[in-house]
Amino acid sequence: MDLHPWVLAEAAETYREFGLRARTVRGDATSVTLPKPPAMILAAFTVNELSDEGRGTLLPRLLERASHGDRVLIVEPLARAVAPWWRHWADAFTSAGGRGDEWRFRAELPALVAKLDRAAGLNHRELTGRSLFL
Repeated sequence: MDLHPWVLAEAAETYREFGLRARTVRGDATSVTLPKPPAMILAAFTVNELSDEGRGTLLPRLLERASHGDRVLIVEPLARAVAPWWRHWADAFTSAGGRGDEWRFRAELPALVAKLDRAAGLNHRELTGRSLFL
Protein backbone atom coordinates (compact mmCIF):
# COMPACT_ATOMS: atom_id res chain seq x y z
CA MET A 1 0.00 0.00 0.00
CA ASP A 2 1.35 3.36 -0.97
CA LEU A 3 0.18 6.64 -2.40
CA HIS A 4 2.63 6.53 -5.32
CA PRO A 5 2.01 4.26 -8.34
CA TRP A 6 5.75 3.79 -9.01
CA VAL A 7 6.26 2.35 -5.51
CA LEU A 8 3.36 -0.05 -6.04
CA ALA A 9 4.79 -1.23 -9.36
CA GLU A 10 8.20 -1.84 -7.76
CA ALA A 11 6.59 -3.77 -4.89
CA ALA A 12 4.55 -5.90 -7.29
CA GLU A 13 7.69 -6.74 -9.27
CA THR A 14 9.54 -7.70 -6.08
CA TYR A 15 6.70 -9.98 -5.01
CA ARG A 16 6.77 -11.67 -8.43
CA GLU A 17 10.56 -12.12 -8.28
CA PHE A 18 10.22 -13.90 -4.94
CA GLY A 19 7.25 -15.96 -6.12
CA LEU A 20 4.93 -14.38 -3.57
CA ARG A 21 1.21 -13.92 -4.03
CA ALA A 22 0.42 -10.38 -2.93
CA ARG A 23 -1.87 -7.49 -3.70
CA THR A 24 -0.80 -3.86 -3.83
CA VAL A 25 -3.25 -1.07 -3.07
CA ARG A 26 -3.00 2.64 -3.69
CA GLY A 27 -4.06 4.49 -0.57
CA ASP A 28 -3.22 6.04 2.76
CA ALA A 29 -1.97 3.48 5.27
CA THR A 30 -3.89 5.12 8.09
CA SER A 31 -7.31 4.85 6.47
CA VAL A 32 -7.24 2.23 3.72
CA THR A 33 -9.46 -0.82 4.01
CA LEU A 34 -7.26 -3.65 5.21
CA PRO A 35 -7.45 -7.02 3.43
CA LYS A 36 -10.04 -9.57 4.51
CA PRO A 37 -8.79 -12.04 7.12
CA PRO A 38 -6.84 -14.17 7.27
CA ALA A 39 -4.11 -11.80 6.12
CA MET A 40 -0.44 -11.03 6.45
CA ILE A 41 0.00 -7.29 6.74
CA LEU A 42 3.48 -5.94 5.95
CA ALA A 43 4.38 -2.32 6.58
CA ALA A 44 7.94 -1.82 5.37
CA PHE A 45 9.44 1.65 5.66
CA THR A 46 5.91 2.96 6.10
CA VAL A 47 5.18 3.74 9.73
CA ASN A 48 8.20 6.02 10.02
CA GLU A 49 6.75 8.17 7.23
CA LEU A 50 3.43 8.77 8.98
CA SER A 51 2.53 11.69 11.20
CA ASP A 52 2.16 11.10 14.94
CA GLU A 53 -1.60 11.26 14.41
CA GLY A 54 -1.41 8.71 11.59
CA ARG A 55 0.64 6.32 13.72
CA GLY A 56 -1.85 6.80 16.54
CA THR A 57 -4.65 5.73 14.19
CA LEU A 58 -2.81 2.79 12.61
CA LEU A 59 -1.41 1.05 15.70
CA PRO A 60 -4.73 0.02 17.28
CA ARG A 61 -6.05 -1.12 13.88
CA LEU A 62 -3.06 -3.44 13.41
CA LEU A 63 -3.19 -4.73 16.98
CA GLU A 64 -6.91 -5.47 16.58
CA ARG A 65 -6.31 -7.43 13.39
CA ALA A 66 -3.49 -9.40 15.04
CA SER A 67 -5.75 -10.21 17.99
CA HIS A 68 -8.07 -11.97 15.50
CA GLY A 69 -5.33 -14.10 13.92
CA ASP A 70 -3.83 -11.92 11.22
CA ARG A 71 -0.05 -11.59 11.11
CA VAL A 72 1.51 -8.13 11.17
CA LEU A 73 5.12 -7.36 10.29
CA ILE A 74 6.60 -3.87 10.60
CA VAL A 75 10.06 -3.23 9.11
CA GLU A 76 11.87 0.07 9.56
CA PRO A 77 15.43 1.38 9.46
CA LEU A 78 17.41 1.82 12.65
CA ALA A 79 16.78 5.50 13.24
CA ARG A 80 16.47 6.12 16.94
CA ALA A 81 16.85 9.88 16.87
CA VAL A 82 14.15 10.41 14.25
CA ALA A 83 11.80 7.63 15.40
CA PRO A 84 10.85 8.32 19.02
CA TRP A 85 7.58 6.46 18.36
CA TRP A 86 9.35 3.08 17.99
CA ARG A 87 9.56 2.27 21.72
CA HIS A 88 5.80 2.77 22.15
CA TRP A 89 5.05 0.49 19.18
CA ALA A 90 7.57 -2.13 20.36
CA ASP A 91 5.99 -2.12 23.82
CA ALA A 92 2.51 -2.49 22.30
CA PHE A 93 3.59 -5.41 20.09
CA THR A 94 5.41 -7.27 22.85
CA SER A 95 2.54 -6.69 25.30
CA ALA A 96 0.24 -8.32 22.75
CA GLY A 97 2.52 -11.37 22.51
CA GLY A 98 4.68 -10.24 19.60
CA ARG A 99 8.36 -9.55 19.29
CA GLY A 100 10.76 -6.82 18.27
CA ASP A 101 14.16 -7.37 16.70
CA GLU A 102 17.11 -5.36 15.44
CA TRP A 103 19.03 -6.61 12.43
CA ARG A 104 22.66 -6.06 11.43
CA PHE A 105 24.45 -7.88 8.67
CA ARG A 106 27.46 -7.38 6.45
CA ALA A 107 26.85 -6.65 2.81
CA GLU A 108 29.13 -6.78 -0.18
CA LEU A 109 28.15 -3.78 -2.23
CA PRO A 110 28.51 -3.77 -6.02
CA ALA A 111 31.65 -1.81 -7.00
CA LEU A 112 29.74 1.18 -8.36
CA VAL A 113 27.51 1.41 -5.28
CA ALA A 114 30.55 1.15 -2.98
CA LYS A 115 32.24 3.96 -4.92
CA LEU A 116 29.15 6.17 -4.67
CA ASP A 117 28.87 5.29 -0.98
CA ARG A 118 32.47 6.42 -0.32
CA ALA A 119 32.03 9.58 -2.41
CA ALA A 120 29.01 10.52 -0.32
CA GLY A 121 30.92 9.88 2.91
CA LEU A 122 28.72 6.91 3.77
CA ASN A 123 29.52 3.40 4.92
CA HIS A 124 26.94 0.78 4.04
CA ARG A 125 29.11 -2.29 4.50
CA GLU A 126 26.76 -3.13 7.35
CA LEU A 127 23.03 -2.96 6.71
CA THR A 128 20.71 -2.42 9.66
CA GLY A 129 17.02 -2.50 10.33
CA ARG A 130 14.43 -3.43 12.90
CA SER A 131 11.16 -5.25 12.91
CA LEU A 132 8.05 -5.89 14.93
CA PHE A 133 6.05 -9.06 14.44
CA LEU A 134 2.75 -10.17 15.85
